[in-house]
Amino acid sequence: MMIGEPEPYVAVQALPAVSSGPDLGHERLLGISDVSNMTGLSPVTASKLMKESGRAIALHRRIYILESSFFAYLHELEVSGPCRW
Repeated sequence: MMIGEPEPYVAVQALPAVSSGPDLGHERLLGISDVSNMTGLSPVTASKLMKESGRAIALHRRIYILESSFFAYLHELEVSGPCRW
């Protein structure tokens, strides 16, 4: 290939839009309703928990969190100390 020649163009085909939810490789992207269903918390409390984690992702006015990040945050809360009621 000579200098100045354009690189060959390779078309990229989009994946079909049929899916049970956003998926990043093997990583699920959880929305507020997912976190609410998983934890039994209200959607408002689930949203607050996601934001408190410091790992929430805001996309188009919606909040998401990677499933592994959410469980890691819960684990940090678990091992940070016993509950003081």
